[in-house]
Amino acid sequence: MDAVHFISDCLAQVHLRLVATCNDLTQDQLLWRPAPTANNIGFILWHLARHEDTRITETGSLGEDVWATGSWHEQFGQPVTAPDPGDRMGLRQLAIPSLEVLVGYAEEVHQRTSGYISGLSDNDLDQPPDPSQPENTRAGSLRHLIPHKNNHHGQIDYLRGLQDEEWDLP
Repeated sequence: MDAVHFISDCLAQVHLRLVATCNDLTQDQLLWRPAPTANNIGFILWHLARHEDTRITETGSLGEDVWATGSWHEQFGQPVTAPDPGDRMGLRQLAIPSLEVLVGYAEEVHQRTSGYISGLSDNDLDQPPDPSQPENTRAGSLRHLIPHKNNHHGQIDYLRGLQDEEWDLP
């Protein structure tokens, strides 16, 4: 298996597990926080998709994020430029839409990611998206997505376990 297919398979597997983990969540479960300053599942799911969306846009020099082109920001009741990732209080107040909207956004982002990766060769992985930063290669950017998605998927699994002691991974 070549590196491009390996990266693609890793991201596809975590996406499938993530969607299965979130499959039957209620709105109350999406919004539940184990502590007032803890993230809820809805926020984590949004963050995963939003981060992937931005990373693939930058890595592939693809113009605009799906957040903007697909008008997903409107379904979150946000301007296209919001929320600012540095605004922790603003992020805690992010309106969390229905599970269908969250998963729909994550799915569209995943499809864009998959399409982008499928057009790469192993040689493309060694190239920087921005020639002024040759140390930041496409491989490094895509490699970052794999543990990022797995780590946050683990947080969602953990929260599901706190919500229901019979919860088990799908």
